[in-house]
Amino acid sequence: MTITISTEHRDARLIGTRDFLDAGTGNAKIQIYDNSGARPGNGLPTTCVLLTEIELDKPCGTVAGGLLTLTSSDTPLVQATGDALWARVVTANNTHAFDCDVSDPSGTGEIQLPNVTLYAGGTTVLVSGTLG
Repeated sequence: MTITISTEHRDARLIGTRDFLDAGTGNAKIQIYDNSGARPGNGLPTTCVLLTEIELDKPCGTVAGGLLTLTSSDTPLVQATGDALWARVVTANNTHAFDCDVSDPSGTGEIQLPNVTLYAGGTTVLVSGTLG
């Protein structure tokens, strides 16, 4: 049997996620990694190259209709050239929250950038970041 939950219950869970991300003195961040190695297990160390880090606003997003939509006004400098494959989201205290996929807007990644090919010295922005 499958458990189904109401939108209100889902919203409450996502508000808890948002509050967890925002807890601390800094801002939560999305760390964008390349495809140079296997994506590690959730929260484990990685050998992949960190391409850039996008600082989220505080609060880091809004919750409505069963979705947490992450928000960022940051336009970070890209640190290394490569193709973005996955992201690690860390809390305002810089602790691991979750790992997820990255894509451009035509893909299905939870984190979406204008283009997944990033170039050192360039910039990027968060197009979309949603959790359900």
